[in-house]
Amino acid sequence: MASTAIVQTAFIGDVILASPLFEAARKNRPDDTIIAVVRKGCENILENNPFVDKIIVWDKYGSDKGIGGIFHIGKILRELNIYTALIPHRSLRTALALFLSGTKIRIGFSKGGGIFLHTVRVPYRFGIHEVERNLMLAGASGWETDEFKPAIFPDDTDKKVIDKLVDGIDTYCVFAPGSVWATKIWPVESYIKAGSVFAGRGMTVVISGGESDGDICRTIAERVNGAVNACGKLTLRQSAELYRRAKFLLTGDTAPQHIAAAAGARVFSIFGPTVRDFGFWPYTDRGVVIEENMKCRPCGVHGHKTCPKGTHACMESITYERVVEIIDEVVN
Repeated sequence: MASTAIVQTAFIGDVILASPLFEAARKNRPDDTIIAVVRKGCENILENNPFVDKIIVWDKYGSDKGIGGIFHIGKILRELNIYTALIPHRSLRTALALFLSGTKIRIGFSKGGGIFLHTVRVPYRFGIHEVERNLMLAGASGWETDEFKPAIFPDDTDKKVIDKLVDGIDTYCVFAPGSVWATKIWPVESYIKAGSVFAGRGMTVVISGGESDGDICRTIAERVNGAVNACGKLTLRQSAELYRRAKFLLTGDTAPQHIAAAAGARVFSIFGPTVRDFGFWPYTDRGVVIEENMKCRPCGVHGHKTCPKGTHACMESITYERVVEIIDEVVN
């Protein structure tokens, strides 16, 4: 049996934004085995996806590190008899692994690493959403691409975990303050002040994040009355279920906004060093981007560890009063 692979070994949000390709593959290649290739830590997003038959985990910074890992993944994919691969990740390492796999049709973007190894190169357009860009890869295969959206599928176990977490809570919102990139983080004091406003109205504030976000989440949880700190306690699918039930999620330009959008939740994203033109705003009609126009924006595709100008003004200038006002206008 032939196989079709979707290869996205970047970050959690990138995998979510590539998830429409799995549904497109199932609809257009119903007899194929649909294979996902993701980096370690992202597999939970897809483990319950009905459009994915097999998940290959690429431990890029562990057992599959370096050139040996590239050859190892290439060998695994070769054994799976892949005929077509869609490659949203613009990476030389990813492109090389697919080349070594012997996959006949390798469709990737015309911008990024390893483009010379793709058999089909699709223009990388700015100003459109990443979901739409990814579906252009499917379109290059001649597939139908209409109406496919990101999706996450929590199971009954995931739902029971959230049942227990929010048991006894009438209404709650979620703050997901962390990010790999420090300049994407709205100031902690602003989260605390906004959280205190909602807590003062009787709404429980649940703090969400991964283990690496522990310090910032703990600080906010300790200073917002009645807050529940769920940081590091939930899987990605469980986080999706938590966001789905919430009044809203408040976060930055980072993975939780995409998890929330895929779950159908209402989400407010605070953008600083990055801009919507890059294509990574919440892909939902229930999403709002909060930002301040500045000449120094954007300062990088991902943001930085520290502000290049030393001010962090793009985030500091967005007051908690303004954020609360925008949330109130939309939610109420």
